[in-house]
Amino acid sequence: MKFPTHNFVSGRAKFGGFTLVEVIISIAIGMVVIGTVVSLSLIAAQNFAATANYASMDTQSRNALDRISREIRNASAVVAFRTNSPQFLQLTNVNNASGATISFDAGAGTLTLAKSGQADQTLLTGCDTFNFQLFNRYPLIKTSTNLSFYISTNTTGQVTSQFCKVINMSWKCSRKIRGSKLNTEIVQTAQVVLRNQVSQ
Repeated sequence: MKFPTHNFVSGRAKFGGFTLVEVIISIAIGMVVIGTVVSLSLIAAQNFAATANYASMDTQSRNALDRISREIRNASAVVAFRTNSPQFLQLTNVNNASGATISFDAGAGTLTLAKSGQADQTLLTGCDTFNFQLFNRYPLIKTSTNLSFYISTNTTGQVTSQFCKVINMSWKCSRKIRGSKLNTEIVQTAQVVLRNQVSQ
């Protein structure tokens, strides 16, 4: 004899869904995933901005160095200078009666080139520091691989532009990312020789 069989289906299987605990756990996991994605996106955007800033500042510094180096090489003498704020370096070329002045505005963070008969040109923006030193033509040989120059001074030991043959410059620029200075350009340094230097 065969007895009829019956399928008993539980209420949960019949009316499928999530319990309150499962919903809360799912929301928590979803928030963690969304938070992770947002954090990674912010970090990637910040790194992209930092890279773009660095590339832009590096290009700006290279262009500024090229312009300043050209003016110094063509100059015949340093006629005036000031190493403390406001800093400036005034050059002249007696061969063509022209001149150029490189000045640094610490408040505005700008390095400017002013040339005779031309409009002033801003070479650097976001410039935090700018320093320069004047050296004379006589090298100081410490070792076979270590060559430097004597500071350009007169007989009383004061720094003077009269015997200046080499100018050492350095500056540092930085930019802000989301309101704070998170990336700073490596300091740019150079030593440039006055090729047309003449005695004053």
